[in-house]
Amino acid sequence: MPAPVVHIDQLSIAFGGHQVLRDFTFTLNPGQTIAVVGESGSGKSVAALMAMGLLDKRAEIKAGAAQLFSEDLLSFSSEKWSDLRGNEVAMVFQDPMTALHPSIRIGRQMEEVLERHTDLNRADREQAVIEALREVEISDPESSSKKYPHEMSGGQRQRVVIAMAMLMKPKLIIADEPTTALDKAVEGTILALLNKLVRESGAALWLISHDLEVVAEVADEVVVLFRGETVETGPAKQVFTAPKHPYTKGLLGCRPPKEGRPFPLPVLDDFLNDTVPSKQADLVAPTAAEEVMTITGLRIGFERRSGFRKTKQWVINGTDVHLNRGETLGLIGPSGSGKSSIGRAIVGLNSFESTAFSYTGDASKIQFIFQDPFSALNGSKRIGWMLDSVLKRHQPELSPLERSKEAQALLEEVGLTAADLNKRPKAFSGGQRQRIGIARALAAAPEVLICDESVSALDVSVQSQVLNVLNGIKKNRGLSMIFISHDPDVIRYMCDRIMELNPLD
Repeated sequence: MPAPVVHIDQLSIAFGGHQVLRDFTFTLNPGQTIAVVGESGSGKSVAALMAMGLLDKRAEIKAGAAQLFSEDLLSFSSEKWSDLRGNEVAMVFQDPMTALHPSIRIGRQMEEVLERHTDLNRADREQAVIEALREVEISDPESSSKKYPHEMSGGQRQRVVIAMAMLMKPKLIIADEPTTALDKAVEGTILALLNKLVRESGAALWLISHDLEVVAEVADEVVVLFRGETVETGPAKQVFTAPKHPYTKGLLGCRPPKEGRPFPLPVLDDFLNDTVPSKQADLVAPTAAEEVMTITGLRIGFERRSGFRKTKQWVINGTDVHLNRGETLGLIGPSGSGKSSIGRAIVGLNSFESTAFSYTGDASKIQFIFQDPFSALNGSKRIGWMLDSVLKRHQPELSPLERSKEAQALLEEVGLTAADLNKRPKAFSGGQRQRIGIARALAAAPEVLICDESVSALDVSVQSQVLNVLNGIKKNRGLSMIFISHDPDVIRYMCDRIMELNPLD
């Protein structure tokens, strides 16, 4: 039997005395795919970073064994790592846009790998790059190699990153959340492609993900991490269909179901405490069709400049949008279909044209919840100040004391406490920050909420909590909602009616 590509035994990693990984044991053989699954803070990425020689030097590492290609990787010099990385060991990162240099053409970036690790001449390097792009099914690889990253879609960019990782036929590929930034339709294609290339080359694949459902089809085995500890291991199909640990059950059970719309969704604590409700009532669409917003002939375009010429590229051309009172309207489609552009146009963040636009209320009563709660909140201000500013603008009749009480009530409505008013955004997790974003939108006493990919950046268990908050608010306040997402399961669960959008040619 060939020697393992990676062998780790009883690995523990801490930063400043804070333990992030405990007694992690992991063996990866040639031709094998193992997925390490866990949510943010579970420690799933730190072991992989160590195996690439990329872990922060301040990390405190203890291990019975930490071997790469049967050698002690903790003893490798920086020169040794430089020879290995990109050659025998390659990494596919989560966000292809940040993994690629924005001002260097795709082909040239890939050539740099070959320059570092081979003696090929320029013509042979260019041919190798084109062959690598063809292997990952990039259309017209000759012209694609001359493009800049921003001229390609997210799925195409991730294919380029995979092609770059496969250039030197590495023995080990570490893929850290390789599909998290991609549409669901693209996600399966990219994972299948990565798995196919690995199988054909005989490489070992170390796959890192927060979503057990995503990796179940491609991994041979799964390791589930929870708060730095391994709670379950086994064949992927077995772990997916018959999970044993409550946390693993929660990772699968917190997702919106394939059928029905039970409210509330079970959350992770329900599984950890064995308090999952046996049956919940389903969400139902409003019976009366009273329109609160109607847009006909909607057109949204962006100017593109080529030399001295200006052209308009339309992303939405002649679409009608209708929203009923108390309804959740879903907008779904791949990247570039214009779903977010519609939401941003409604609140005036994008310019647009339309044959007619009617809304029964005041424009300030339409509020927007952004995808990334961290960049949407002012990091230097306390939460109380943020909510007070919105209340002062939209409810000027309130006194300072009344505004303070209202801010407290808003936080409690989204599942936070009055003590959180004195904290800044950095003190909160991603899910908590998204709750604050929802509370800020509610401070304007809205009639319509527009949620733009508001749960796509969140862990599975946190996602279910935020979806429950949104549905509870909608039910209690009688709001209408436009819910934008690329996830068909989330859209089907949340929405009473769905509009499917496709990119314009």
